[in-house]
Amino acid sequence: MAYVPDNSIEVAERHLHPAMKFRAVIAGWLVATGVAALLYLAGMALGFSSFDAWHAAGSAKGIGIVTAIWLVITWVAALFLGGLFASWYDGRNDDTMGALHGVTVWGLSITATALWVALGFAHSMSGHGGGMAGMHDGANPHEGGPAAMTGHGAVAVLDANISFQLTGRERGGSDPIVAALLANQDDTASALLAADTGTTQASAAQSLQRLSPQIEAARAEAKTTADRTAHYAAMALWVTFLSAFLALLAAALGGSVGARHIHRVYHLRQYPTPPARRLG
Repeated sequence: MAYVPDNSIEVAERHLHPAMKFRAVIAGWLVATGVAALLYLAGMALGFSSFDAWHAAGSAKGIGIVTAIWLVITWVAALFLGGLFASWYDGRNDDTMGALHGVTVWGLSITATALWVALGFAHSMSGHGGGMAGMHDGANPHEGGPAAMTGHGAVAVLDANISFQLTGRERGGSDPIVAALLANQDDTASALLAADTGTTQASAAQSLQRLSPQIEAARAEAKTTADRTAHYAAMALWVTFLSAFLALLAAALGGSVGARHIHRVYHLRQYPTPPARRLG
């Protein structure tokens, strides 16, 4: 008599530890992506329709606040529905597995979004998007320089004054000189100016000394711009963190809710009754 191994223990372990269905995760992720795209389009439409060109500063500030709120709402709603549909596609009345499916949908969404942002950033840095490589295109020697990065106020005035001193004699450009002045490297700036104009460093230092009011104003403006940029960057990172964290909770909740109410999805289906077999 042949020995037949008892697989009852293995079957019981599979019942106690059900496998995750990644097809359901992919389906939930697609639903979440579609909902997010739809909400993003709606937010952009609302933003453009509410923009007032006559009050651009106030409109931009209001749109920035609404955009942050809308970003949180979009992530939460999209990931909740993604986790919900992942549980429905899984088809099991197990809220723990539903929550795991929702969390996996969240992880896949975060990974895809991070890759998309990284690819876009790399594309812009490579010059295809008109980013940093625009400084070396040769179309405009001042495009992308310190004046372009910090605004068109005191830094632009300083850049114009330096460029005026280089007119007709320059072998370089004003951007390195302005950058050195903004970094409090006066000796480097005077050496660059002397090399570009063909004068002595002492004469170049005296020329820069006459521009002391413009230099101080430009440094103050550059510091204010840097502080504002850091503030906005910190706010953007906090909004991103908050939206991702709330989306994680929403995805787990959506998966759990979907598994608990799985009967509402499948109980309306009508299955044909097989005909009864005749015996004899």
